[in-house]
Amino acid sequence: MLDFQTRALLLELLNFSSHRKVNVFVVGGTLRDHILRKNISDIDLTGKNIAELATQFAKSLNFISVPLDKTPGRATTRVILINGEHFDCTDMQGNSLEEDLSQRDFTINAMGQELSDFIGGGREIIDPLEGQKDLEKKVIRTTSSTSLKSDPLRMLRAFRFAATLKFSIDEKTIQEISLNKEDIAKTARERVWQELQKYFIANSTAKLTSLMKDAGLLLCLLPSPFLDWEKVSTHYKRLEHLVLNPDLYFPRQNLNISEKGLLKFALLLKEIDSNILVNVRNKDFGLPKTYEFLRNLKVRNNDIAFICKSIQNLHFLAKTLSSNLNNSSLYDICITCGDKLVPGILLHACTLPFPDKLENTENEKLSSHTKILNFYFLRYRPALGDKALLNGDDLIKIFNITPSPVLGEALQKIQRAQVLGDIKTPAEAEVLAAKILQPQK
Repeated sequence: MLDFQTRALLLELLNFSSHRKVNVFVVGGTLRDHILRKNISDIDLTGKNIAELATQFAKSLNFISVPLDKTPGRATTRVILINGEHFDCTDMQGNSLEEDLSQRDFTINAMGQELSDFIGGGREIIDPLEGQKDLEKKVIRTTSSTSLKSDPLRMLRAFRFAATLKFSIDEKTIQEISLNKEDIAKTARERVWQELQKYFIANSTAKLTSLMKDAGLLLCLLPSPFLDWEKVSTHYKRLEHLVLNPDLYFPRQNLNISEKGLLKFALLLKEIDSNILVNVRNKDFGLPKTYEFLRNLKVRNNDIAFICKSIQNLHFLAKTLSSNLNNSSLYDICITCGDKLVPGILLHACTLPFPDKLENTENEKLSSHTKILNFYFLRYRPALGDKALLNGDDLIKIFNITPSPVLGEALQKIQRAQVLGDIKTPAEAEVLAAKILQPQK
């Protein structure tokens, strides 16, 4: 479905191209989503020398144009619209639209329609590879036996499209992926990571991830050997169900799980490092192999920190969780896990052997996790938001000392006592600090 403004700009482009006698076609994901009656914002277009035409069109309307590819014969220009959306205009590959479509990745993306027909709501679809039939059957199928060889990233894109569209992958295409799986190493790492992100953010990827493993592609993407895939797969299914239904597992917590894709990826990486060092605050979070893999994959620093710290917390919780947690031990857990406590809790929870279908939301196996979350949200975080009873400057002035490690120790103990409710006034904080700092006078 097109919004009014995008339709109006497409009509402007049609008039502009018609005056220059250039046929423009709507292709790729735009046409696919149009046929599926999905909302459309960004538009994929092709035509003879359309990249240059798009540059001229943008200039005529004072729009910004960005050359995405300057390669002769397959140049692409992006025209950025006033609403932030864009037209991607790529030179037609070959001498005809049919030849262009035959070089695309999957049949569902290998359809075209004249721009005039598209704007007018026509049904004349140029579909030489029967992409419409595959849309009806909800199947991902390559356009040719050489499709994956020409761009190995398409192997991963097959799984991404299957996940986001809720389609299956054609059996012959799976066989082709299995045959060509090692070619994924030829693809730029940042392109691989972009596809992985889009894949894991989809809601239901458990079955597809197992299929990716069976085809051998997953083992070419990740350094983990997955010695017990059945267990990994079970944990993955639980995690996926948990992040989609957090209230079923942790009622009344109102968990906001924004990094679902990174969390699922972290689960698949949790066994790369055999000797996990918890309580490590150095650069690699005690996960040197995982850290190096993510760096090589060109993952953003913030995402690396999320994944590594979440895995570190998972292993920390596996060693420390018990049924007799008190406020002091709960505080220690919160301090150690930091702002990645919740991801660590979720990763650890999915490794427990509870039934796939929970009928009792007050599940006993998750009682320790619930206790930690209650303390974290109801006591620890609110207390951190309160004004400190005494700060570093206060201690320096009161005890006439200089900054030192023992000063940091005093501040940590004051914070701990304040969170636990052991001290409630600045005077009580001063008494506590004196026991630590007085010998330094």
